[in-house]
Amino acid sequence: MIRLLRLNRFPILKQLQIEEALYRTPNSGNWIIINNGTPEPIVIVGATGKADKLVNLDEVESRGIQTMKRFSGGGTVVADENTLFTSILFEFETLKQLFPTMSSTTTTTTTETTTTSINVGNIYPKDIMNWSANSFYKHVFQEQLDFRLQENDYAFGKQKFGGNAQSFSKHKFLHHTSFLYDFKDDHMMACLKQPDKIPEYRQNRDHLSFLCKLKDRYQSKDHIINNLLKTINNLPTSPSIKEVTLEEAEQFLLNPHPKSNQLFDYNLKNWKDIINEYNPIKN
Repeated sequence: MIRLLRLNRFPILKQLQIEEALYRTPNSGNWIIINNGTPEPIVIVGATGKADKLVNLDEVESRGIQTMKRFSGGGTVVADENTLFTSILFEFETLKQLFPTMSSTTTTTTTETTTTSINVGNIYPKDIMNWSANSFYKHVFQEQLDFRLQENDYAFGKQKFGGNAQSFSKHKFLHHTSFLYDFKDDHMMACLKQPDKIPEYRQNRDHLSFLCKLKDRYQSKDHIINNLLKTINNLPTSPSIKEVTLEEAEQFLLNPHPKSNQLFDYNLKNWKDIINEYNPIKN
């Protein structure tokens, strides 16, 4: 069974706290989460990211924007109400049942493609990247003939519109994505630094030359969400899909588990544990 949680303008900070609880709780099951935007702008940095190297902290602070570090890897993004978040949390055994033989098509910077088979019993992060693009999101964006997996990004041609982050454990994986339906050009340019390590296909382009907006391809986020739901309902072997409530997902927060999401303290110039109703006591 796959549990489907649909959220609307739900704070991404709280979503990531729920996802960490689901990921770190044994036998939490299989989940797909769709969140149609986060209410307030926020800068999200990957688990190993250094805030001062990736974010113009003085500028972000002056704009009243929080900076958070998520528990998973990946790059840095400025998210807001026009960001569409999706998360896939699957047990490897479930993936094996849904896709008993997986194939991966790696798109190069030319028009050439290379297809290789994957041993499902020995799955690596790049395998999940390829699976997510070639067996899942290609159906979501099937109207767009230039949809590509460019290294670790979803792109139309060589322009990125979706960034990914992953976490892996012995029995499950989490693959979550921030889709840029729209964004404020000024936020993106002023808040984020040019990272030292960039994908080869970026070719040192600035943020606005490198990124594109889904709104230029789709009339609404609802169109994309409907495509997501169709793709979920058409998964191979027709798994049972159960739509669940936020309250059901929040129950997993009660399970003891490590809490790695953090907020940046602009005064202390360092990361601090998150203290809110989901985590009222410091670890």
